[in-house]
Amino acid sequence: MQKPIIIKLGGSLVYQEDGQALKPLGNILQCFSAKHPLLIVPGGGPFADSVRDYGERLNLSEPTCHFMALLAMDQFAYLLQSFIPGSRLTDLAAPVSFQQSSFPSSPQILLCSRYISLVPPEDLPRSWSVTSDSIAAYLAKRLDAALLVLLKSVDIDPEVKEPDVDAYFHEALSPNLPVWFLNGLYPERLAELLETGHTQGVYLGPKTPTSFGKKVPLVQSPVEK
Repeated sequence: MQKPIIIKLGGSLVYQEDGQALKPLGNILQCFSAKHPLLIVPGGGPFADSVRDYGERLNLSEPTCHFMALLAMDQFAYLLQSFIPGSRLTDLAAPVSFQQSSFPSSPQILLCSRYISLVPPEDLPRSWSVTSDSIAAYLAKRLDAALLVLLKSVDIDPEVKEPDVDAYFHEALSPNLPVWFLNGLYPERLAELLETGHTQGVYLGPKTPTSFGKKVPLVQSPVEK
């Protein structure tokens, strides 16, 4: 039984190329879903930005903003379904159990809000220190993922620190989980990673990354500016 690959699709990508940067990524996810069980964690995008804006304007508490931002992720999930052919929405808190053995051969976009809202605050603080990055890391651990991929709209610093990730990300992350950070504006990098297990990006995890049971050389190119 294959373990799932968690792919967090950053909300900032919707601002690139008038949203059209999402199309090639969606096509790649649809293509590779026949080979790997792909679970998509949506970012918050403009919907989470709106929560931040009104949180500041109205002096809302961080827990209030946290729950609003979870709903923003669900909104972005519905947007992503329009860009990922053949994808389906999966509510993690639905009454039907989430069975790894029954992964369909299509990308599943996760509706996370109800499930994450029930996570105790000692596991995931209800504050802006936890964003969709930490939620993706938490879910990768809970769902025993083989790999976590975070798609950003930029190349990030190899040190992987704020503001490239949120303040809680390293706490939420399983120490032995392979993690890749990719610039989503280069969709061929995602295709290469899913095909070979390595690509240009920033890698965290075991010293030598594994490619779905087979060891491969680590390729970590300099960050492009």
